[in-house]
Amino acid sequence: MPPEPGPATPLVAPLVFARVRPLATSGGHSDTGQIVFKRLKSFMSEDGYEYSYSAAGVSAAAAGSGDADSNAGGGKARVTLEDAHGEAHYDWPREVFGPDVSQDELYEKVAKPQVAKFTQRNGHNVLAFAYGQTGTGKTHTIMGPQESWGTVRHPEWGLFPRVVDAALAEMKSRDSSTAFAMHISAVEFYFCGAFDLLDGHKQCVIVNHEPVGHQQTEVSSPEDVLGVLDAVRTNRTTAATRMNRASHEHGGSSRSHCALICTLRQLHKASGEVCSTSFTCVDLAGAERPSSNGDEHTSAMAAFMQYYRDPLSVSPASQGSIINMELSGLRSAAVTATEAHRRGRKVSAPTQLGTAAVDFLSSAFDGRALLSMVVTLSPAPGSGWETWFACTYGEDLAKLRCPVRPVKPVNVAKLAAAAAAAAGAAEAALAKTPASGHPSSKYYARRVVEARHFAQETRLVAQLVARGSGRSPETRSI
Repeated sequence: MPPEPGPATPLVAPLVFARVRPLATSGGHSDTGQIVFKRLKSFMSEDGYEYSYSAAGVSAAAAGSGDADSNAGGGKARVTLEDAHGEAHYDWPREVFGPDVSQDELYEKVAKPQVAKFTQRNGHNVLAFAYGQTGTGKTHTIMGPQESWGTVRHPEWGLFPRVVDAALAEMKSRDSSTAFAMHISAVEFYFCGAFDLLDGHKQCVIVNHEPVGHQQTEVSSPEDVLGVLDAVRTNRTTAATRMNRASHEHGGSSRSHCALICTLRQLHKASGEVCSTSFTCVDLAGAERPSSNGDEHTSAMAAFMQYYRDPLSVSPASQGSIINMELSGLRSAAVTATEAHRRGRKVSAPTQLGTAAVDFLSSAFDGRALLSMVVTLSPAPGSGWETWFACTYGEDLAKLRCPVRPVKPVNVAKLAAAAAAAAGAAEAALAKTPASGHPSSKYYARRVVEARHFAQETRLVAQLVARGSGRSPETRSI
């Protein structure tokens, strides 16, 4: 259960960053597109330089070297947009990463501080996600480019493989008083549902903000991450769009949200307690106006009808309609949670637009997870409206304050008994539910998921107990 808010609970601010992609040589993120009303004028990084975009190219000037107004803020990180009415400054980023930032520097600022809290004896859950327009570098940020997925500790590795590698190294450095197991999962959120990217797109469900029914694959070395990244790339729903072309090396635009979940279970032998924490990196689908891809507006209802008639022929416009609906719902959930925490009230689950993705991601808004966010921006002259919207999205997220507390450990015997009882109950419920031809058959698919999930949980707990007692049970993908 999430921590209860109250006056004695400190409110924690999220880590919210901006990342500006380089201008492309062609396509939707080049400087040859049609100019729109708004545009990214400049950004200021913590190195004290302001990087400006103009028809002459990109230029950099030290803070204070220009006029006072253009360098207001004294070197503080910020993004500046411009239109016919003047300039708008957004100073919510803790740091603005420019086109030349290394993946290592990004990890050091965005995720490394959270990894330390994730691996503590009584650790924290962490949720890190990338938001932005299609083609602005969200997948690059979370997973890294495809060429990095075949090499351990590749310089271009994204946040998630670095998190897994660092967490493994930390846990292996501990003494023998703690036994641990680490597993990776990958869940795709597509057309308001949840599906397992590592197990044939089997259906998953979200219960109390947490996924149920997803396969958990054990990792004992960083090499184990490589296959997971490749499987995600192969199985994830993508499509070519005007803003993100497909090629033999690149699948095009991600048309779904993808959650990469690293689950760490620590068994402290002396106390017999288990602390289970998760570090989740989410690559959100791209947010943009339909016109940016040359599409006509499609309502969410029309998109759903097209999906249920023939899921394989859904157009990018219909996919985009659902994506924008869910991203809007996530933003609303963040704004609502911000106000609830400010007033010291309990945060309720979203009742509108409560899709699987919104339900899962809003776990960071009730205090059960630390939150990091990277807003990816395009400097292209045709992407000004999307860049503006991304800046206002980041502004709303940066206002969030949550009463985050560490995960409470559970006695291992009680955990094992609870898992076995849940598995037995789920199996019994499934056994008496007809697959078809009966009113209760509508529950059959969900009960299949629950039976699979709790059987897996029982095995994982048993393996951890055996490891803590010095036995060496077989470890494998479940």
